[in-house]
Amino acid sequence: MPEATEENHSTPLQSDDIARIERSFNLRHIGTGEGFLIFDSQERNGARQREAAIPLDVASEILEAIDRGAERMEEYEGWIDPQRGLAEFEVRQQGLTAFRSATIDKFTFELHPCAHAHVSDPPFMYDEDGNHVSTVIRVTSNDGSTCIEISPNSALCLPLMPVDTEDRGHTRTQTTLKVHLSGTTEKADLVRRSRELANSFLFELNVRHRCPYSLRPRVEGPSQRRHDTAIDYTVRFPKTPIPDNIASLFSIPSDFAMRGNRTLFYLSYYQILEHYLPAVHKRETVRKVRRVLRSLDFDEEKDSSVLKILNSVERSHGASEGEQLRTLIEECVSESRLQEFLSLDHGGHFGKNGPISGVPAIHPKSGESLASQVAKRIYMLRNRIVHAKDDARYAESKVLLPLSHEALRLHPDIELVRLLAIEVIVDNR
Repeated sequence: MPEATEENHSTPLQSDDIARIERSFNLRHIGTGEGFLIFDSQERNGARQREAAIPLDVASEILEAIDRGAERMEEYEGWIDPQRGLAEFEVRQQGLTAFRSATIDKFTFELHPCAHAHVSDPPFMYDEDGNHVSTVIRVTSNDGSTCIEISPNSALCLPLMPVDTEDRGHTRTQTTLKVHLSGTTEKADLVRRSRELANSFLFELNVRHRCPYSLRPRVEGPSQRRHDTAIDYTVRFPKTPIPDNIASLFSIPSDFAMRGNRTLFYLSYYQILEHYLPAVHKRETVRKVRRVLRSLDFDEEKDSSVLKILNSVERSHGASEGEQLRTLIEECVSESRLQEFLSLDHGGHFGKNGPISGVPAIHPKSGESLASQVAKRIYMLRNRIVHAKDDARYAESKVLLPLSHEALRLHPDIELVRLLAIEVIVDNR
């Protein structure tokens, strides 16, 4: 795990040193064990232990990197080290990879002389302490200025060790993708170039070698509020008839949630709303026509009276999906139900400074009906997810990618569209 040009250190750390590690990793120091610093993680994202340990020698390496300007990335789990022109991304591996110990000898790697310090060369890295063999994938540009490598992590990306581990003497490792550029690189340029190279490299690994790796996004910490629908603790015999296709659509999001794909989570609930659009819109049109027919001044012999019916039908046929969605919410969801949901503390998520761009805010006291505001927001959010057109007309509302920083903050919007789906199902049973 340590870089080849550095030695491990076990010197005692001062309180200021520990505080810098706390700030950099978003941890809280709770004690010091034999050769370890014990922390409580402030990020409840499922990828880090609640209580974790960092070996003292590894902590010293981390401090050296921080002193020279290394810092965590904003959108992905990983670090950048501008002074060394290095970016290191944590990666996820989906399924088996072709680069396994049984087959990796079949591969050759484009390697050229470079000035970077690498711990080992492809195809293997052997950990004597842990008696473990890890694969190493590395390629180099023709001029030797840039290397891209997938291998065990450096100190900066160590997986935080669980406190109750039986063998703290062996530091765990995880797979990271490292982009080595040629020397000191300005921060913004390092982030941009390393992401471009990482994405290109992972795409070709998937297409050419069927090795599906992906960059691990940085998940929100505890500041993200979660106000889900209240749980009823009385289990009853079912009273809500539901069509097979709607039952299937409603169950799918739970699977997407486990896989971390919040955009598909959102779209599954939105599909339920789409299913009911035609029926509810037709019902609203029939109601308007009946209102005309029942009017005291309606006269079937007058063209003006008949035209009122035709106008109602024509407006119905010309309604956009956004307009139909507004009608659906107005017809099936009470204003008080929307007010109740929006009155919860969502941390400003639905306000003008919320984390999701390209969608309108919701202002309960603006004078516009909540049904109208909610319909506009969920429809425009739906468009951001499904419209991936490379067109200048969509420049202000770019596609919302499944593992983007925004997608990871979609939970309140998902809860809103889930609420709408439930209310619409119940109203149409």
